[in-house]
Amino acid sequence: MSYYGQQQPPPQAYPPPPSAYPPPGQTYPMPPQVGDPVKDGGAVVAQPVSAETQSRGDGFWRGCCAALCCCCLLDMCF
Repeated sequence: MSYYGQQQPPPQAYPPPPSAYPPPGQTYPMPPQVGDPVKDGGAVVAQPVSAETQSRGDGFWRGCCAALCCCCLLDMCF
């Protein structure tokens, strides 16, 4: 006896993903421009960026030299 035509379809494991776009006719408000006043009374002001760089010392180069020496020593030993 064959049950091929009588089998139920498998249940859906996950719901279909929602649409990434808003429905037609619905729009979202644009964010305020930098410097425009907001409800708090203050203005949205961009933070100034520092143009100076700071030296972090020679730790990087010491680490590179130590790793290179370690690799050379391991190569000679093995």
